[in-house]
Amino acid sequence: MRPVPVAAPAAAGLALALVLAGALGCASTPGERPADVAPPDGSSASDPGPTPDASSCERVERIVVRRTERLLIATCAGGAERRIPVALARGTGSKRRSGDQSLPEGDYQVAGPARPSRFHRFLPIDYPAPADAARALADGTISREDHDAIVAAHAQGRLPPQQTPLGGHLGFHGEGRRWRGELALDWTEGCVAMTDSDIEWLGARSPPGTPVRIEP
Repeated sequence: MRPVPVAAPAAAGLALALVLAGALGCASTPGERPADVAPPDGSSASDPGPTPDASSCERVERIVVRRTERLLIATCAGGAERRIPVALARGTGSKRRSGDQSLPEGDYQVAGPARPSRFHRFLPIDYPAPADAARALADGTISREDHDAIVAAHAQGRLPPQQTPLGGHLGFHGEGRRWRGELALDWTEGCVAMTDSDIEWLGARSPPGTPVRIEP
C-alpha cells in the first residue's frame, strides 16, 4: 500500500497543503420538572429517549479505532455513532518506523479531504505526531533535526515530514478491487481499511482537523 501524499490539517483555521462531565448537582434548578412527575409525552423521567440515528449524520466529530475489536467508531455531531468493521495492518504492535507495516497508536487528526486512491478513496491523518517524534528521538530512530521538523510542522498546522525514518502517508481507505471482501484479513501496510461504501461515508463527513484516536 502506498497511498498518494496527504494534505495538511485545516483544524483551528490551519492551512491545507496538497497532501493533514461536568458534575450534576442533586438539587433541581428553577423550572425543572420534579422527578416524580411524568413527562408530558408519557415516557419515563429517566428515559434518555431514542438513540440518535447515524443515517442522518452530517458531520463526524470524532473517530476512534479499537484495534482489538477491529472496529472504527465514528461519533457524529448530535451524538449518533456509526460502527464500521475494519481491516488493519499486517504488522503487530504500534508503528515505530517506516516499513514495519504497523498501525500507529495514539492521537491524530484528519489531515486533508478524502481523495481518489487505488483503494477507492484515501482519508489521511497527520502521522507522525509530536509524541511519535519524541519517542523516536529517545530511542535513536530519528535525528534531532527530524524531531524538530515534525514538531514545528504540527505547531504551524502543516503536514509533518512524511519521509523520515518514522514513515508516513497513513490514514483510512477502502478496499479497492484487489481486497474487496477481505475485511477479515489484516492486509494494509499501516492504514485502516474498510468497505468502499464506508470510506465514502466517512470521507464525506470527516473534515480536516477531525480528532482521531487509535487504541490498542
